[in-house]
Amino acid sequence: MKMEVPSMKDRIALVTGGSRGIGAATAIQLGQNGARVAVNYYRNKTAAQEVVEIIESAGGTALAVQADVTKQEEVERMVSHVRETLGPIDTLVLNAPASSSSSSEIPAHEQLQAILAPFTASHWCILDSFVRGQLQAAYYPSQAVLPDMMKQQRGSILFVSATHARQPNEGGIAVAVAVAKASVEAMMQHMALELGPAGIRVNTVGGGMILTDLNAGAPQEIKNQIAQMTPLRRNGRPEDMASAIAFLASNQASFVTGAYLTVDGGNFII
Repeated sequence: MKMEVPSMKDRIALVTGGSRGIGAATAIQLGQNGARVAVNYYRNKTAAQEVVEIIESAGGTALAVQADVTKQEEVERMVSHVRETLGPIDTLVLNAPASSSSSSEIPAHEQLQAILAPFTASHWCILDSFVRGQLQAAYYPSQAVLPDMMKQQRGSILFVSATHARQPNEGGIAVAVAVAKASVEAMMQHMALELGPAGIRVNTVGGGMILTDLNAGAPQEIKNQIAQMTPLRRNGRPEDMASAIAFLASNQASFVTGAYLTVDGGNFII
């Protein structure tokens, strides 16, 4: 028996932060499943166009769209362009990560170190910037696509989170990222409750150690250690997240909303 692929035929998807990692894998997966896909990027137009070309080479339809998703005007312009080119968006994947704006209090070259610092060594300006940035990156795109979704009485919004927002690790690294993700998760739950009567589903996918370019610099021994502590004995791949997102976006999950799906090889149960 042939396994049925979650169909996205006649669906129009926008993937924020779609030029690399989980976003790129998700855009490709949705495109392969039949959706017309808008691949959002911030700076790397070349990478976004490569994702578009992969989708088109497989017979799909895709479009690269630039916008800083923390800026309302840019998001509205992007959504309008997608509507005019592909049609009204009915699937929104909120994958663009929070970004910490530069602060005079912390030199630029120390920003990453500050982001990954434990709570006792954290800086308020970094935490404040991350929470605000992640909320904006989810709030503005959601607000921009909801009018079309409500008019159609259907839609799917998916937020890409991380399990350490709910299950902190010893040492407290990435406090700012965890708090930022948790803030959006709370907003997603309220949205699921409010928008359900309009046929709009809102779900969250929480990833564990997913191997992307963002953690490429992490020591290999750390990655190996996490893999050995994971019930499935490996690190995750962007495609693992993409498959989960594609399922929740499809009609196969038509009675699923307000859910939090972990994609971490079983670490969340330990």
